Amino acid sequence: MKIYVIGLNYKTTPIEIREKFSVNTEECGEILCELKRAEGVSECALLSTCNRTELHIYSENMLLQTSKIEEYFCRLKGMDIYQIKKYFYVYEGINAIHHIIKVASGMDSMLLGEDQILGQFKRAYEISMKHGTSRAVLNTLSRLAVTSSKKIKTRNLLLGKAASFAAQAGQLIDLLFEDMAQRSVLIIGSGEIAGTVVNRLTEMGMKNISMTSRDKASMGKNSVDNGRTRLIDYNDRYAYIDSSDVVIGATSSPHYTLTMDMLEANMKDPDKKHVFIDLAVPRDFDEAIARLENAELFNIDQLKEFARVKKGQVPFDYKFIAQQIENHTEEFIRWFENRYSYQGISKIPAVNWRE
Repeated sequence: MKIYVIGLNYKTTPIEIREKFSVNTEECGEILCELKRAEGVSECALLSTCNRTELHIYSENMLLQTSKIEEYFCRLKGMDIYQIKKYFYVYEGINAIHHIIKVASGMDSMLLGEDQILGQFKRAYEISMKHGTSRAVLNTLSRLAVTSSKKIKTRNLLLGKAASFAAQAGQLIDLLFEDMAQRSVLIIGSGEIAGTVVNRLTEMGMKNISMTSRDKASMGKNSVDNGRTRLIDYNDRYAYIDSSDVVIGATSSPHYTLTMDMLEANMKDPDKKHVFIDLAVPRDFDEAIARLENAELFNIDQLKEFARVKKGQVPFDYKFIAQQIENHTEEFIRWFENRYSYQGISKIPAVNWRE
């Protein structure tokens, strides 16, 4: 009996590969149900974010053939395992438990302590519970991971260590434009990240913010009612590019929302500088845009390079974080061992979590 994590993330895998393994909400349920049928998989959950795509698995078998799961997952995504295998990582036993809790807390993210992963983690397990692929074991582990993460997040907030890609986008704009508040921004997207970007840029003093999305209802719901955010029709987005200094992509679309050929046809002022910040995985913006002379394109992997380290900044309380992860790991192991007693099973299976 063992917990496994099988996945790929920003540490091991470039964005052009990660985006091929990105899984949307509708697809997630289908993949989980398929994966649950694989040999040795007793429970499973799937976490897909900009940083990573991971399978969390509980197997009642003594040894799960993880290579078979990697191959199975590649086949479900239409990818060749022989080209992708080098990007996969596998954690087992206590290392998998530590990893899951660390991921949920944002301490394994590209931006350490980022504040969006916890919501993404919770939604991933809501989907697995809805489809019946995660049950007592993984659900208990996820609950303890969330509890640990909240304590770590609270500690990070007290130290002023909360982070987000929205904040990074704001920092980049501030670095590139001396008169940031006077610049115009077009945000393509209407979900949580897009809404966070609007909030952050407004806090930084930007007054000319436009937002567009295919989903008009969601766009209205998630935009900020501050008198500064203008909602525009998605079909008109290219018409607003020429007047925008910054364009930010934050959708969950599997296809480009902006392509180079359409941009060339709509960017009429060759001397005007345009900055494109792509926060999406899969990417929103055609990578060929970077070849345009008056355009600068930044994707989510490049964004971290512009993080500022403030003078006198307080470091993370790594001792506290490590203790929280260890405490909740031990609590999970105690729960796992005790559950057999509650079920009236006299002989508890010997599980060496540290193997």
